Amino acid sequence: MPEHITVRETIEYTVQLEGWENGHFSHLSHHDANNTKTVLREIIGLRHEPDYLIGLDAERQVHILFADGAEVFASRSHDEVIAHFRERSGYTGHLALFDDLVDTDKSWGDL
Repeated sequence: MPEHITVRETIEYTVQLEGWENGHFSHLSHHDANNTKTVLREIIGLRHEPDYLIGLDAERQVHILFADGAEVFASRSHDEVIAHFRERSGYTGHLALFDDLVDTDKSWGDL
């Protein structure tokens, strides 16, 4: 169950400008500083990313999508569960499909 937190931090730093008298300071950063201090640190966002698991229940003859251990979707079609997982999670990677939505004559036991 990954948690993601977004923090905004305002820092104050001092950079020694020997040899930089021409006024072009835009490329300088806190990495060039000889001292830094945090002026403000605030949490501006917190997001939970569920752990997904695809399983099956042989007794009910369904494929199941779990999120954080709780059943969130069940179907006799494996590909329908995959589609639901993609919709909920935004996952775009490759997942093996059984083509049980295309070939509706496939029985649950063939999978």
